Amino acid sequence: AVSMAPTTRVAREDGVDDDELFGWFKAMALQSVVEYYWHVWMHSKALYKRVHKIHHTYKAPSVWCDLCIHPIEAFGYYCILYSPAFAVSMPIGAFVLYMAVNGLCGVLDHCGIKLSVPFVYDTQFHDLHHKYFEVNYAFPFDFMDRIHGTYRAPDSPKTE
Repeated sequence: AVSMAPTTRVAREDGVDDDELFGWFKAMALQSVVEYYWHVWMHSKALYKRVHKIHHTYKAPSVWCDLCIHPIEAFGYYCILYSPAFAVSMPIGAFVLYMAVNGLCGVLDHCGIKLSVPFVYDTQFHDLHHKYFEVNYAFPFDFMDRIHGTYRAPDSPKTE
């Protein structure tokens, strides 16, 4: 049975809603895990030439190559992007923040701007993926690459 009784919430001193942050975290975690495996799959022998190669036309990403993807790839990515709205319990504000972070990072990752938030996010991380193909599949944060050994640091030695 659904209770219609009001819930009591205690606000934090800084005014941040823990439900919003936890909801955002759950959405980002789901998206990051599924996106990583999807992206690795896009690099498989069966799919790279037929589907994902379009996105890798540019070795130095431009803002437009974020949109330069095969329709099959686009469908998969949008299913992943919107899946937290259906699979994760979270307040609407958490979903709005999730979409804003993913949208902003998608553009920043492909625009050539050098931006780094130490230990959290670096736009050059994805540039290296376009250059070397078999590293840095994760988006927008690098933790899945670190777990799977596919991480290449933006400041790593320039070996071909």
